[in-house]
Amino acid sequence: MERKFAVVRWSEGEDFGKLSDIKTDAIRGYDDSKMDQDGNPFATYSAVIEWRHGRKQRGGWPHYRGTVIFVSATRFETIRKLNSLLKEEEPTELTKRASVAPQKYGDDSDSSTDIETQSQQAKKSKAPRRIDPAEEFLRLYGQSQPSSDNHNSPTQTVVELKQEIKDLKEENAKLKEIVLQDVPGLLLSLRNIIDSAAPPKRSRVEPTKALPALPGSPQSRSSSPCASSLSLPRSTLSSSTSVSPSLTGSQSSKVEIHPGTGVMVEKLAWAYAINANSATVFVRHLLTAVFPVEILLVSNLRGNKRGGGEARQPLDKNKLDAIYSATLEKWPGTQLSSIGSTINAKITELRSKSKNVGVYTAPH
Repeated sequence: MERKFAVVRWSEGEDFGKLSDIKTDAIRGYDDSKMDQDGNPFATYSAVIEWRHGRKQRGGWPHYRGTVIFVSATRFETIRKLNSLLKEEEPTELTKRASVAPQKYGDDSDSSTDIETQSQQAKKSKAPRRIDPAEEFLRLYGQSQPSSDNHNSPTQTVVELKQEIKDLKEENAKLKEIVLQDVPGLLLSLRNIIDSAAPPKRSRVEPTKALPALPGSPQSRSSSPCASSLSLPRSTLSSSTSVSPSLTGSQSSKVEIHPGTGVMVEKLAWAYAINANSATVFVRHLLTAVFPVEILLVSNLRGNKRGGGEARQPLDKNKLDAIYSATLEKWPGTQLSSIGSTINAKITELRSKSKNVGVYTAPH
């Protein structure tokens, strides 16, 4: 029987830390194989979940990350599990103070006086005692020694302070030695990495010069004139066309943009993407890193036909899902419609630049 209901704990958003019962179709990429026969996860199951609260927004439900705790085929079992979890998290019930009859109605004046006196004494005993700073200082640093050694206590304190200062100086010297030995090498290694990862500078008078292609990439297998003469900004083509000495096509030079998707990009392209200052810039970098330019020029998001133009091919669904998941992980709460609009806008920009590239002439 299909398990359609789940109990989740939100890790982000307005319901951070709270429990909710939802349908499993709200869990993005829900995988039932991660749950055992009783509905409990084999391990911590974190996923991106639609937050269906209130009225649905125009761009779709917002997405936040949460942990799947329990799944079931019936809502009854899900609600029962949710109630048991909430009961476990309830604070222990406070004991109620025993009620006391008003003293003005008592018959025995002596007993009432005794009760009042006891309550006043209890209040006085609970009142915090103000500590004199001078007394506290003397208690900590001026404890009296035997009469024969009273005149030595200030001297001992000075000796202890001098010894502590000496120890601190030795520790600072060791730290300074470590810094002088290790930090220059670390800075040199970091500078080498930055120099090797920096894309080569290109002149503005070279727009029609063929761009280098990665071994085994679609550019190396295609000889179309559009692909050979296309010249785009460095931020667009850095991930798919620029080659540095440290990135020679080996698998170690690539990173997976989202765990479990299998979609790999160059480390340099990923570095450009994660340093983006907005979700829009992040999506634009990832799009050109995941898909070759030749594919983007003949495709769009869904593969439909607009107006009287030619039909476009749809982009690979697995790679698109990876871009969506990576964006939602980096920028939680991003609307899905905003991601799709950014992808189509970037593709339109690439087509426009590919049409205008013919107006340039190669330098002689």
